[in-house]
Amino acid sequence: MNRREMLAGMGAGAVTLAGVGAAHADDKPKTFHECCADCCDSCGKCAVECLKCYTHCVEQVAQGKKDYADCMKACLDCAEFCKMCLTICAKGGPMAAIACEACQKACEMCAKACEKHPADKVCAACAKTCRDCAKSCAACCKH
Repeated sequence: MNRREMLAGMGAGAVTLAGVGAAHADDKPKTFHECCADCCDSCGKCAVECLKCYTHCVEQVAQGKKDYADCMKACLDCAEFCKMCLTICAKGGPMAAIACEACQKACEMCAKACEKHPADKVCAACAKTCRDCAKSCAACCKH
């Protein structure tokens, strides 16, 4: 068993033992449970934003704007990673850290694809949400 697997297993146990807890004072570091709650919230928002952007990009491609094709594909993949991460983190699964790491990478890739269209408000909103989600996932990976 490697360190990551051990930490993920310990974290899953901590989530089970902690239940739904109150937030700590700002001066205390977040617990694994609090990070997972933040991650789940961010992943849910990101999945929705990515699906909105995907639909927008499909429309752009249909209008002949082929440069939206990569963004479209990245958004659809990112939404799937976010849904997977949300599901695993919400139940405190032993692979939460792995799911968070994968989701973080997917969000970063999607943000880069969306940022290729800086004047597009839908893509810009998606990129911001992806960046926020990547930060939440990175924090969850550290526990």
